[in-house]
Amino acid sequence: MRQPFPVSELARIPLFSEIDTADLRLIAERVRTVTARKGEVLVEAGDLHRWFYFVRQGHVQLVVSAATAEQKVISLVSAGQTFGDALLFTGRPYPVSVIALSPVTLVAIPHEPVLRLAHHSPGFALLMAGGLAQRLHQLVSDVESYALHNGTQRVLAYLERLAGGGDDGPPLRYPVRVELPTDKGIIASRLSLKPETFSRVLRRLSDTGTLTVDGRRITLMRAPAAGQGLL
Repeated sequence: MRQPFPVSELARIPLFSEIDTADLRLIAERVRTVTARKGEVLVEAGDLHRWFYFVRQGHVQLVVSAATAEQKVISLVSAGQTFGDALLFTGRPYPVSVIALSPVTLVAIPHEPVLRLAHHSPGFALLMAGGLAQRLHQLVSDVESYALHNGTQRVLAYLERLAGGGDDGPPLRYPVRVELPTDKGIIASRLSLKPETFSRVLRRLSDTGTLTVDGRRITLMRAPAAGQGLL
């Protein structure tokens, strides 16, 4: 007989942190753990899944594919984040494919008990709405970046956000080290840049002393100089 998912562990997921034990137990009975190898496709675009996922360990990418088989990375999701929760309220198929970027462990959470909880708990529904609103804000910010910002500005903004700063974060205390969650080519696709453009921007920023690069480890040495984003 399958053991239910531990309620105490479910409570550590931010979305469920303020839910009482009785409600959590009803959800935990249906939760399952999913593991995958690097490169494994977890969800195919067009799949009608009745689950959303919390990334317990590792990283995944959300991608869309063109008829030419070229892929565009829409989002990178890391440990501690969720994906697929917006589909709770639409019942639509997944619009993206989800691919493991490393060995991953996911917590698969079924729609039905979570929707029931949202119906009888306004506080939980508001918490979910707040999370989706933050995601929408990030999407609008991304579209603005693609339309109005050049490559250097996009790379700097991404690195600052990775370090916990950016528009919604506190001022960074330099130097600060970050580690890219995956290969530079995938990061470039996420930023709507060609891989060679991404590498060229990193070299320029390194030459000006703004950062240092050691494989995936990048150290932001200081705040960008005025006008540096015009490179």
